[in-house]
Amino acid sequence: MSLTAPSTAASLPDSLATVVTTPTVRRVVRRSLYWGVAIAGLLSFGILMVVLNGSGRELARWGADEAAPVGSRAVLEVLRAEGIDVTAVGTLADARRALAGDSPATLAVGDPRLLLDADRWGELAGLAEHLVLLEPPLFGLDALGLDAIPGDQLDERAEADCDLPLAQRAGAVDASGVGYTSTAGLECFTSDAGAALVQYGTGATDGAVTVLGAGGAVQNDQITQAGNAALALGLLGEHPRLVWYLPTPADLASPSLDELTPGWVNPVAWLLLATGLAAAVWRGRRLGPVVVEQLPVTVRTTETMEGRARLYARDGARLRALDALRVGTLRRLAEGLALGRASGVDDIVNAVAAITGRAPDALRRLLVDREPDSDRALVALSDQLLELERDVQQRVGLDESADAPDPTADPSRTQPTTGRMDP
Repeated sequence: MSLTAPSTAASLPDSLATVVTTPTVRRVVRRSLYWGVAIAGLLSFGILMVVLNGSGRELARWGADEAAPVGSRAVLEVLRAEGIDVTAVGTLADARRALAGDSPATLAVGDPRLLLDADRWGELAGLAEHLVLLEPPLFGLDALGLDAIPGDQLDERAEADCDLPLAQRAGAVDASGVGYTSTAGLECFTSDAGAALVQYGTGATDGAVTVLGAGGAVQNDQITQAGNAALALGLLGEHPRLVWYLPTPADLASPSLDELTPGWVNPVAWLLLATGLAAAVWRGRRLGPVVVEQLPVTVRTTETMEGRARLYARDGARLRALDALRVGTLRRLAEGLALGRASGVDDIVNAVAAITGRAPDALRRLLVDREPDSDRALVALSDQLLELERDVQQRVGLDESADAPDPTADPSRTQPTTGRMDP
């Protein structure tokens, strides 16, 4: 008994490719969705970190654009309103460029993070007609050749006790900071902690230098206390130009590669390079041209099957493994039912349903649609495919045996007799 089914225009490989394409598209969509969600999560995390870092950033003391209490935006805006050309810079090179010109200028320097080294402090001498130092460290004062020494923290109001006109106009200072003591400079607003201001006279080349220990007098939160505003405006608005210099990490002097590496590194590197070149020339002369040769390789079927199974298991590709099993099952079913290579999946499903009596919908779900969600489900579907193949083979074998004559049967018993028998 032979079973035939209507053939379609598509060949078996094309039909199977169509069957496998739909799960493949689903798998690609799932992977794309996973990566999309992962990228969106990373972007959200990055935005959150930027927001948190921005909200929790360290406030820049004496910052020119800082509106926080520790900033100095208020006094600088007042100076701009009074016609002073205020320029805020973050590097010593920018400060030099800003100070270039014929009109006199004031250079105010504050280094709360102590980014400048002694050499950089020494380069500040003579850059402007008036150099104002906001709470400078001891090594910076030594680099500039000043004898001022920082003392205790200022914590009380100090009255003007010197002949400086700006100190007389201010009257008193009530600001946080550091007190300084000096013998060569003129001390003003002295208290038990030291002087809130020390000024050195105008020199032939270096100009005037003022050490402002009461750095809080130029901050937004303390500018309105006592005579702080008068002191700050008189000190910073002396000249038509003001350069407000707060050092940044760009001023840090980074060591070169030669300074970081030991002295023996370069000779050893050159020696290794020369040795490698000599070895390449020595061994390279013995090498001949590359010969391309097709070598016969025999790989056992079990090895490729086990290797592919391990790859599928490691990647968790259950659907891909099941598709491979389904393709083999469909091919063997088509060959066993003599459908030919032109048969499609629907032809195979209808033919199997006709010979086994199973529902076509159930067969299509088994051969095409169902997707395993676990290893147990994959094994169960594999067993069902194997059981289906065995069922079809048994039925095809029984049908063929029913049509074939029995060679051991007696021909006389199978053929009717005619005529009469004599008693």
